[in-house]
Amino acid sequence: MTGRPAPTQVEVRAVGADDGEALRVFFGAVPDGDRTFFREDVLRPGVVEGWVGRPDQRRLVALVDGVVAGHAGVLRGAPLSEHVGELRLVVDPAWRRRGLGRLLAQRAVHEAADMGLTKLVVEVIAEQAPTVAMFEGIGFQIEGRLRGHVRSPAGDTHDLLVLAHHGVPGLAESIPVPDGAMGPDGS
Repeated sequence: MTGRPAPTQVEVRAVGADDGEALRVFFGAVPDGDRTFFREDVLRPGVVEGWVGRPDQRRLVALVDGVVAGHAGVLRGAPLSEHVGELRLVVDPAWRRRGLGRLLAQRAVHEAADMGLTKLVVEVIAEQAPTVAMFEGIGFQIEGRLRGHVRSPAGDTHDLLVLAHHGVPGLAESIPVPDGAMGPDGS
């Protein structure tokens, strides 16, 4: 733990039109090494605002005591893969390994089912064993390993795992809808 007090309230909700600046502050605080792997320039004005109301994606924000501490996105695939969604998940380093990522992932699975998706995939750097275990714990399975696929700013290469869950509606039915409350230990 980082010395932060236990959260009093966690709210997970859809990203709204007024969340742009708070999300840019959040993404700006994500370590540079993590942000290198983002597919969008989330710090550029207009990017976050462009997410609102798009029918091909759902974006969620996690607020801990009113401050953005996490983000999840479910993005529908291209026309030939429109039954597949991609999950993107980012959690403030101060709130990692405290249940917030799992909460966001569970909510994202429900969003994917609501979108009618039948498969949900997520990409994880192979060395991130706790993250892989979290996704496996909610029903994802490793479908592939892309060796040396990701290069860090320092030039080091890393394997990328592709995890997937088939039959998202069934997964969503097996995972209780989290109410957003976290206990004193963050779980």
